[in-house]
Parts: sequence; structure tokens; C-alpha cells
Amino acid sequence: MNLGSVSVVIPAHNAGAYLADAVASIRAQTMPVQEILIIDDGSTDATPEVIARLGPGVRCFRQAQQGAAAARNHGAEMATGTWLAFLDADDLWLPGKQAAQLAVFQAAPHTDVVFGQGSNFTVAADGTRHEEAPRPAYLPAAALLRREYFLRQARFDAKLSPNEVVAWNLLLKASGAVVAVVPELVMLRRLHPKNTRRQGDGGRPTDLRLLREWIKRGRDDPKGGAR
Repeated sequence: MNLGSVSVVIPAHNAGAYLADAVASIRAQTMPVQEILIIDDGSTDATPEVIARLGPGVRCFRQAQQGAAAARNHGAEMATGTWLAFLDADDLWLPGKQAAQLAVFQAAPHTDVVFGQGSNFTVAADGTRHEEAPRPAYLPAAALLRREYFLRQARFDAKLSPNEVVAWNLLLKASGAVVAVVPELVMLRRLHPKNTRRQGDGGRPTDLRLLREWIKRGRDDPKGGAR
């Protein structure tokens, strides 16, 4: 099986403090990534300056602020790789992510999406990193999928940002996507005061509404909702 190339899309809004670390974690992969696309989602901090210092192999597209969902969709459209991956600008990959996930596609070509294990982490004032126990992570940053499949039936709903991840997982399930989860820890999710999902109510009321609507659709139309 010709594995083809991997494109990584990074949505970045005011991510100047973290973006270089995110890109470094991509470049540290044991199986190299061929293309890194950063979608600058209307940043007003030093994000453009940080991007300018990242060196070769990085393509940048700037858009008016529309949210991470629209930025990921935009990046996927601009990507050229066979495989598509995502990484939020404040998160990190583990070095073996791509190798572990591509091995699944090589062994089971009918698979649509491969997730992995993830862990939340915080960084103390002295620079010490504290990680939580790993668990299955159904997050964009923990996924690898065919770019063609994503563009055809797995785009993010930009209208739901920042709740698009729950809706995206429901979309994958409702569409009958063949999903696999590798046992390896593939990504670290940084927790900090400016996390979009940690502000206000964290988006939970909208998440619950999406789940209720999806379950209701399944009851009304068994082929179109919960399975």
C-alpha cells in the first residue's frame, strides 16, 4: 500500500505563545509529515511574527476570525496530502502519532478515521509539566483520516464553533464511519485560562442540546441519527 503524504492543519487565533511548540511536535514525528498549513484566524497578537520564523515546510493562510471549525475546513481545502490531520495551536503531538495511525490504515484500508489516546496537561510557573492519565481522545488533534473522505462527508460545522467537535463526532457516527482507536498516546491537550472551551460555560449546554437532537433524530428516523 502506498501510504502517500500527510498534511497537518493548525487553526491559530492569538496563539503566538504556543504555536512554535505545536509545530516542533509535528516536526518531531518518527514518520515525517510532508505539509504543515497554519490558518491564522484573525490573530491580533504576535502569531504572524511567530509563523514567519517557523522556517520552510509551513504554509500560512490568513482569514478574518471565523473560529477553529472554519479554519480547519479552509486548511483541508488548501491541503495537498492524501491524509489529513489537525493540531490545535496550543496542543502537542507525541512523536509516534503518525506511524501508529498510518499502520492501521495499512492493515485495514477500509478504515475512515483513526483516533488515539490523549492526555490533558498544564505547565506550572516553574515550567514543570503535569499530565493527566491518558484516555481515548475523540478530538481533531488525535485523529488521522483521508483528506478526500473529510472533504466529502466529514467537514466541521462552522456555525457551531466552539461546539463543533461534539457535532463532528456525531456526524462521523451517523454517517457510518469506520473508526479505529490506537492504544498509543498520540496527543497532549494544553489546559490554560484562554482555552475556548474553558471560558464561560465551556459549551456544555450546547453539547447537551446537540446530543438530545441527535438522539431524537435517531428515534424519528433510525437510519439518520443514533446507532
